[in-house]
Amino acid sequence: MDLPQLIATAIRSESYLVSLHAQRRLRQRSVELWQIEAGVTAWIVEAVRPDDLPNPSIVCKQALPDGAEVTVVWAFVPEDSQALLVTVYFPD
Repeated sequence: MDLPQLIATAIRSESYLVSLHAQRRLRQRSVELWQIEAGVTAWIVEAVRPDDLPNPSIVCKQALPDGAEVTVVWAFVPEDSQALLVTVYFPD
């Protein structure tokens, strides 16, 4: 299974964590976690970074329910088979 599929599968099975950084960015940007979860099915993977440390990651574009576009960084923690929401931001 490739990295985006591993992350999507973990999210669908609710096996994911949200970093403190991501929690703060969601709050600052008035984005709800459920909106990010819902956007996974239609995300556009822009970059796959298998060599990122400490965990491999992907960068995705997602649309919020109101149509706004966000960039989302997800990582995968292989030891726990969990996805990790790293950050969320609005593209410039």
